[in-house]
Amino acid sequence: MIYLILTYIFYPFIYILTSLKGKNKVSKILIIQTAKIGDLICSTPVFREIKKTFPHIKLSVIVTPTTKELLELNPHVDEIIAIKPQDYKGFWGKIKLAKLIYNGKYDIGIALNPSVLYAISLFWGLVPIRLSVMPNFSGLTFKLASKLFTYVEPHVSGQLVIETYMKMLRFIDIDKYDLRKEVYKSEEAEMKVKEILGKTNKTLIGIAVSSANKLKELGVEKIIDLVDKLLENLDAQIVLIGNSQDTNNAEIIKVTSKNKGRVINTAGIFNLKELPVLIEKLSLFIGVDTGITYMADALNIPLINIAGPSNMEDQRPLGEKVVIIQKTDLHCVPCSHVFKSPYDCETKNRDCIELIEIDEIVEKIKKFYSLNTNCYETS
Repeated sequence: MIYLILTYIFYPFIYILTSLKGKNKVSKILIIQTAKIGDLICSTPVFREIKKTFPHIKLSVIVTPTTKELLELNPHVDEIIAIKPQDYKGFWGKIKLAKLIYNGKYDIGIALNPSVLYAISLFWGLVPIRLSVMPNFSGLTFKLASKLFTYVEPHVSGQLVIETYMKMLRFIDIDKYDLRKEVYKSEEAEMKVKEILGKTNKTLIGIAVSSANKLKELGVEKIIDLVDKLLENLDAQIVLIGNSQDTNNAEIIKVTSKNKGRVINTAGIFNLKELPVLIEKLSLFIGVDTGITYMADALNIPLINIAGPSNMEDQRPLGEKVVIIQKTDLHCVPCSHVFKSPYDCETKNRDCIELIEIDEIVEKIKKFYSLNTNCYETS
């Protein structure tokens, strides 16, 4: 709160400096999106639509080191700035980020992460036009900090967050858009993927091993059961997908499977630029509501999304071949929202995950899976 008080004390002085800096021509735009993989992928329509309206501007995006690779091949992004938000805590941290932003000489700053840090830093960084959204979950401190933005678009419950972002962009005259997500792949990864997958005529079904938010995870035991039942019912191979932290669990799933010869463990092998090449080889992807699920959706891969505690009105896969499995009859579902994401279950039993039967998932897959034609249709 002390930073806000200081900001408001010096507000007239900073406002005058910002006004003097303003100019009619837009040449540089900064977007801040330091959320997780899925949130960044779901934000890619923003980058594309800005570049369509302002094709000659320099578009810079602040992300985290974890998600940086997702944008390295994105043709709409001119500069990627990777930061760790925890490094900018405290007074001097905010000064440091404001200086970074000031040195960029941006004409427009857009905070897709509505936070006090970014509200203050964009204002102290003398960015003339500062945009963000007002979450449907926000405390008093952010509500006060939001006054430092030039404009905030309220996020309404029941509306996709990406639609809220797009409505926010109307302030800078962007009023036509589509919501297609984008991921770009490293062409050099093609040989690496072929080497890992080997020669197979079987259908490839990908399964996400984990989630960054452990509240959403299916869990090793359920995945082992799912793998076994899928391989009993389908002439397929299972591809386990995860990061380096998932390697051990993925190997446990593989060696425990009754058909381990038909299970491929790719956890930790591919980076975020290479992973789209692997995902494109799949006939079906199965995952909880996590980043790789949205990567599969961006690549238009048929998928099963085990939504668990996640609010599907806020953010969900939008592809034509998507099945969402969720226990919506539970009083506590959803508890996880884009702007309010708990990491522990309040009821301590994770019923939204534990009550989902593996047989239910397999039956959903069998309903829109045709072994003979190798095609999928929504159920």
